[in-house]
Amino acid sequence: LTDDSEGEGGEDTMGSRGSYTAAVAGIAAALQAVNMVVGGKCVNVFCAVRPPGHHAGRDLRPMNAISNGFCLLNAAACAALYATAPQSEGGLGLKRVCVIDFDVHHGNGTQDILCSTHDSRFLYVSLHAGGAHINGYDDGGNGSETDDNLRRSLPGGGKNEGIFPGRCGDTSPHEGVLNIPLGQKVTAQAIGNALVSQVSPAVEAFSPELIVLSAGFDAHKHDPLGMGGLSAEDFGSVTDVACQMAFKSCSGRVLSILEGGYGVPCCRIKNDLFLPNNLVNGGDSTDQADGASKNLAAFKILDLGDDLPTSMEDDVPIPLQQKLDRCHAEGFLECVKEHVSSLARHG
Repeated sequence: LTDDSEGEGGEDTMGSRGSYTAAVAGIAAALQAVNMVVGGKCVNVFCAVRPPGHHAGRDLRPMNAISNGFCLLNAAACAALYATAPQSEGGLGLKRVCVIDFDVHHGNGTQDILCSTHDSRFLYVSLHAGGAHINGYDDGGNGSETDDNLRRSLPGGGKNEGIFPGRCGDTSPHEGVLNIPLGQKVTAQAIGNALVSQVSPAVEAFSPELIVLSAGFDAHKHDPLGMGGLSAEDFGSVTDVACQMAFKSCSGRVLSILEGGYGVPCCRIKNDLFLPNNLVNGGDSTDQADGASKNLAAFKILDLGDDLPTSMEDDVPIPLQQKLDRCHAEGFLECVKEHVSSLARHG
């Protein structure tokens, strides 16, 4: 990403020529969205930005994570910091901001930046896959040898097992953090119960002046990560609950920032999905078929520009192709649609 980069973000966090610019643009979009919501131009905003950010912390691999998890800069944390910075320092001077993160992974970067120690300006809430029975237990020496051996025999008891980013989301270190691990797979029942019984009371007690959503959609049932069982409609319901919290505490102010979500059927073209409308179902004539084939070549699935050699192919393993093919019926895009539709209903 830079001339002096040492590549320490981990094997899954790399970049191209435009990655840093994209990340900075994502931060700018989030700050502008804060201005719009707090300034009264709109009730809520959705920032469709990439790359995601909630694993990016003060330093690389925050909270002992093995990588930066695709993340370069943390837009949600920057938005919260900007909103609460004093006006004399260029901020908006809010007293309290709540970040609710429903990505399937714990937002270790956001917790690291905002809540490494208790800061009365921030409440960080994360609903994610994980738990001590999956990620393992710290060997604190408090239990008997029999207890320790039993723990190590459970799933995640070994040092190399568990769900990224690790144990940091299994507990809540202080009153400014509410981490809710939901097990090996996030289900609609589990996240719904957590929102009603734990998140809503905590947010109401905190009384934020703005709610920031770290909106990850990788808990969808067709996401290739396989750690969720939610439908697109479920994500709409999660958003409904978040907006209802916002109306109780901060006149509906919600800023949503895109995080994870990888259920996109981009392995290969499905029929004539990318053909112009005048070439779709254009008849059976040979001339029309030849014209469609020529135009089809111009519509690449992923157009990476001149940086991608023409000889390079996107070699997607068959099992992954099969997973992503399910997303033709419902996947990441449908999740975003339900999320944004919910924001529109409450806006």
